Amino acid sequence: MKTNSLARALAAFCIVILSASFASGARSPLAGQDKAAESVKKGDELYKAGKFKEAIDAYKEALTQDPNNDQAIGYIAYSYNKLGDSDQARQWMKRRVEIPGQSPSRKAQVLTDMTLVAWDMAHMEISVRKAAGSFKPADAATARKLLIEAEDSGQKAVAIAPRSAKAFNLLNLIYRASESLETEPAVRAELTAKADEALRKSVQIFEALQQPPTELWFVPTISTIAGTDLGQAVHFGQPTKKNSPDALKDVKDGSVVVEVLVGRDGKVRFPRILSGQGKLAEAAVAAAKLWEFEPTTFEGHAVQVIETISLPVK
Repeated sequence: MKTNSLARALAAFCIVILSASFASGARSPLAGQDKAAESVKKGDELYKAGKFKEAIDAYKEALTQDPNNDQAIGYIAYSYNKLGDSDQARQWMKRRVEIPGQSPSRKAQVLTDMTLVAWDMAHMEISVRKAAGSFKPADAATARKLLIEAEDSGQKAVAIAPRSAKAFNLLNLIYRASESLETEPAVRAELTAKADEALRKSVQIFEALQQPPTELWFVPTISTIAGTDLGQAVHFGQPTKKNSPDALKDVKDGSVVVEVLVGRDGKVRFPRILSGQGKLAEAAVAAAKLWEFEPTTFEGHAVQVIETISLPVK
């Protein structure tokens, strides 16, 4: 998953969500270690220039002088995420959590980021293969392993930060992804109930804030992964505006499945390809950006929704 299109799509989506938390991370004291400070500064400059591999080398050099440098460890994780290497990103996040004396608030933040990356890897594993009609039991095993990891870090995050709308929102998405893998009705019903409860908490916390954060995953979210039972609590917003550019109008064979995030205002954000390639895929993404939807609600509260658009539309 490190070099293929799935990894690139995953990285593009996660970058939006992780950038705020890493960029706002507290700069750790350098304790007078001039060499470490120089290496961190060099890493920052390379990172800003988009030279992520070189930035990683510079930050690792800083760690030879200051092994627990929070900034260096955090930005190594973020750099790997930019490169689409989610496995390495998660490993460095784990190291950041384990820094001696790490503050509870920082631990909760990083655990939430770990939850996000593991969930999105599982989500893409499920969504891409279902869109292609090639989902197999072995694929489910890979996704389940990631979802177990994501749930573990998410539960640890809410134990530290019980008022985290983002962590509860991610737990909701984890349970819904897990439910899409199950065939036993009783298990599916239990996971749906757990998802609803986590989403309910996320909505309550989010709406109680005087100035709700604009960061993507703080906003309560529903996922419509194929096979997921949304239940009676969800009113799914139907499309009100569909656009198909000229490049798609005369297509007779082939189709593209595009995943989108529809905001609480019904506008499409962050389209990414689940199935399809080439110019047809590019045209489909351009078309998906122009779609609009009725707001989706959960128990009467507006939520954003992850859903798919299949193009061309006949």
